[in-house]
Amino acid sequence: MPNIAKVLKAEIMRISRKEAKAASRGIGKSNTGLRKIVADLKRRVVSLEKENKRLVSAMKQHRVEPLKKIDQEEARKARLTSKGVRSLRGKLRLSQLEFGKLLGTTAHSVYLWEKKEGALRLRDKTRAAILSARGLTAREAKAKLLEIGGTRKRKSRTARRKTKRS
Repeated sequence: MPNIAKVLKAEIMRISRKEAKAASRGIGKSNTGLRKIVADLKRRVVSLEKENKRLVSAMKQHRVEPLKKIDQEEARKARLTSKGVRSLRGKLRLSQLEFGKLLGTTAHSVYLWEKKEGALRLRDKTRAAILSARGLTAREAKAKLLEIGGTRKRKSRTARRKTKRS
């Protein structure tokens, strides 16, 4: 006959294991769910970091540094009008899009400035950019735009006509 103490001990261990498994079954399910959530969050963080890196590099390409430093007092005293902006753009021989890129704004902003009546109320940064553009020549402005990446070389009229004919 087997030893009763051994049999009793084995039975107690079997029952206690069974009870422990039953008690921890819910914890295992929640732990698995949490692991899936953490893995999903890690994937999202990686994709967001990639997107952030792409956006930062895109912003670096479009960053426009001021053309030259303008005295703050001089910038406040200067009176900018639509006529002045239009004539400056004409002097530099730039389109509204090119002029906007040179100043770090949009073409639509330039359009609105040129359309507005009276004195323009501009942000300090924009006002300083316009005042610094006053000192540029047309060649210097085109060179600055090429540095920024704002324009591309256009074909001459005769070259465009030749391509149309062929």
